[in-house]
Amino acid sequence: MYQKEILSLDDAWAAVTAAITEANKEPGRPVAIAVVDEKGDLIMYAAMDGAYPLYKYMAINKAYTAARMQRDTAQFDDWLRETNRDMATWGDSKYTRMAGGLCIVKPDQAYLPTNPRQGNVLGGIGVSGRPSVDDVKIAQAGLNAIKF
Repeated sequence: MYQKEILSLDDAWAAVTAAITEANKEPGRPVAIAVVDEKGDLIMYAAMDGAYPLYKYMAINKAYTAARMQRDTAQFDDWLRETNRDMATWGDSKYTRMAGGLCIVKPDQAYLPTNPRQGNVLGGIGVSGRPSVDDVKIAQAGLNAIKF
């Protein structure tokens, strides 16, 4: 029998809470946050008051892409450029190359961005609503809150 670690609702809650706490350092700039499992299925979603509706789908798609491609969305974008591939190659309209999606990988597993399928990918976290560098910073705060 196989045994597999998964993200719990408590893990997702901790990530979303930490991400909102980070985002609230600039409360006038609302964001949306999504956490998905390793298949890209939504575990939790939250949006700050006043978040533009499109941010929801962007946050979910960023988390989905990070989980399914087993790498951060910025790394996925870099890889697409390096391999001269296009988004249509994957046949999945939910994939995005926008930064702000981070792959959730158990830290005691070997995870190399150049070979992302090494390690235990548990899911993804996505943030949308600010410039990419800020979305990544907020997502990282959420990722750091997950206790493995």
